Amino acid sequence: MIDWAAEWTRHRESSPWVQKLKERGISSEDFWDSYKYADSSEEYDGLTGYPGLVLVKMLRYLNENSSVLDIGAGAGAYSIPLAKVARSVTVVEPSKGQISRLQKRARKNGLENIQIINKRWQDVESSDLERYDLVNAAYCFHIPEIVPALQKMLDATTGALSLVTLADHGFKDVYEVIFQEHEEEPEYIYLYNALLQMGYPSDVEIIHRRYQLPLEKQIGILKSSYDITPELEERLLAHLAATKRLVKRESGLWVQRRYKDAMIWYRKSDQ
Repeated sequence: MIDWAAEWTRHRESSPWVQKLKERGISSEDFWDSYKYADSSEEYDGLTGYPGLVLVKMLRYLNENSSVLDIGAGAGAYSIPLAKVARSVTVVEPSKGQISRLQKRARKNGLENIQIINKRWQDVESSDLERYDLVNAAYCFHIPEIVPALQKMLDATTGALSLVTLADHGFKDVYEVIFQEHEEEPEYIYLYNALLQMGYPSDVEIIHRRYQLPLEKQIGILKSSYDITPELEERLLAHLAATKRLVKRESGLWVQRRYKDAMIWYRKSDQ
């Protein structure tokens, strides 16, 4: 039988993202503190339609009396809209840069019901937490030991646990052809099976998004993770054109993207 906790650890440690951080000698928090495009995350979310339907499905289970724990909240893609509906939102976010961006968005929206815990999830103590109607963790699974992390999430909720992660970013061929990177199975498969092995059978839904990004922004995002020489950029443009991803607008060239988010949902009342 597959040990999914062990498979998760292997998967995380061998991932291109973790390897890049090690090569640079920085942490995930360091990356987000200095990430050039994080200051325009609200604009980026609007362009990409994120969190979109994932958030819509989440909001069905909340009301004005609900409490939410948002783990790895970043600049507030979930925290801000959730705080507009729920009584309170508690944020766990290790990056001071992201916290600053989230607080700025909260002030802009006149929200005063967001509490912040500036820690990594694995460093959060039970005494830091209350019990929440919903615990949400989205695209924040930079955690080598997944079982205790998931158990802490489950212990913190009285209602539901929502995990949102990658199903397909639609750029697999780009990473293989241009950057010679081979990706394994998408992250949600490991998370779903780890929960199942822990005794928590969950539902999984794949949410499809189609959007376009300005070519300059798409290349800039790639440059934040890769050393792209002029020659490599030329190869990238040729590949995007050959795969019919380039769209010409009055404002210039845009890149057509297809993305799939996986939403793993566990409700205690279903058990």
